[in-house]
Amino acid sequence: MKRLSTRSDTTERGPVVIEGFPGIGGISSITSRYIIDFFNLREMMPLELESMPPVTIVRKSKPVPAVTVHGGILPNGTKIAVIHSEIPAPEAGVRKIASEITEWAKSIDASLILSPQGMLVEREDGVPDEMAIYGTSSSEDGMGMLRNAGIEIMEEGVVSGIPGLLLYEGAKRKMTTVALLAEARTGAADTRSAALMIHAVDMLCLKSGMDCEPVCNLAVEAETVRINGLHTEMREKRLIPGTVYR
Repeated sequence: MKRLSTRSDTTERGPVVIEGFPGIGGISSITSRYIIDFFNLREMMPLELESMPPVTIVRKSKPVPAVTVHGGILPNGTKIAVIHSEIPAPEAGVRKIASEITEWAKSIDASLILSPQGMLVEREDGVPDEMAIYGTSSSEDGMGMLRNAGIEIMEEGVVSGIPGLLLYEGAKRKMTTVALLAEARTGAADTRSAALMIHAVDMLCLKSGMDCEPVCNLAVEAETVRINGLHTEMREKRLIPGTVYR
């Protein structure tokens, strides 16, 4: 894999690497794409991962790589590299992909590997959905960052997939890896939780005062569509709000 040049005289810290593989609620994909677009990060290079499926994406009649790295320097001097994937990581290749990402991040002297993902939480009937983000880290430095950002720390639990394996690889290689997990309502795109995640990422490591309003607007629109759809369904089924149905 190629080395990403992110040298800058504005700071001695290595770049923040943000992983954006599609997952539950589309939270990671929405977050990575929003950060790329908001800061107008330029595409630096494809990231050739051996365990990814042998596919090429065609967009506007041109072939593009499935996994790319976008990078740049934020106005406050923070160097950033965002790994954005158009397709999910195959389950059988997740372990290798996490190892390759960590190896690449180490090669560019990354100061942090961040994995923002969604998680489904099973709740009993009648228990309302929550908007909560939990964090955990491979190092004490990362745990301190979570505390300073006011993010609730996961005391017990299982972190699966790329976030979990990045934590393990970070601990093994003595690198700071942070997993941020946002509660998602469904496996479909959850813009409400994505907006919360973007704010959490900014508070944790970007510290740029990033404007999350566009994503929040999308969340409100999505919620409005959901509520309207529910009301339509109730009218069609002649159901009355507040009544218990068995």
